[in-house]
Amino acid sequence: MLSTPVKKKKKTSLSSTVILVAFILCAGLVVYFSIFKGSRASDAGAALYEEVTSRDLSKDYPQTPVEVANVYCSIVKCMYTDDLTEDQLFTLCGQMRALYSRELLESNPINDMLYRLEQEIEFFKDEKVSVSSFVIEPAEDVEYNVIADKKRANVEFHFTLKGAKVNRLPEEILLEEDDKREFKIIGWRSHES
Repeated sequence: MLSTPVKKKKKTSLSSTVILVAFILCAGLVVYFSIFKGSRASDAGAALYEEVTSRDLSKDYPQTPVEVANVYCSIVKCMYTDDLTEDQLFTLCGQMRALYSRELLESNPINDMLYRLEQEIEFFKDEKVSVSSFVIEPAEDVEYNVIADKKRANVEFHFTLKGAKVNRLPEEILLEEDDKREFKIIGWRSHES
């Protein structure tokens, strides 16, 4: 009779050990994949930042209104997705300003623009909202017109937001061709979704 409880105890002890090892393995995998996923996200953000900031817009300006919208949306996604240093935000702001018309630059001094961006980005962080993606309308759907002998284009696009009540922000970017025949941003229009 003494041998029976001992055998049960060994069986119980063995099952407890197996369960404990399985639990530790599962917990380790959860931690590993959460770290790995976070590192992949930050790597993707770093890659986007590098892509956006490595382009010299004074030498390699986007050729079409859709390309201008794509560069603009990439900059915005980078600004509202990653934790940026002040220097990185300043660099992105410079890239964005390279897309602006002379008139838009004059009405948006760099210091005012940086201050507004910092406030808006902080609000997004506080609300745990980020830009997860964007979609730009196809080139054949771009609306062109001429106003006061200047060629203009309107490009529709939308941002998809992660963590927001409204997860899709439809907008229209308004562009005008300058003296160098480059389309520059002159403004935006928001659309109801």
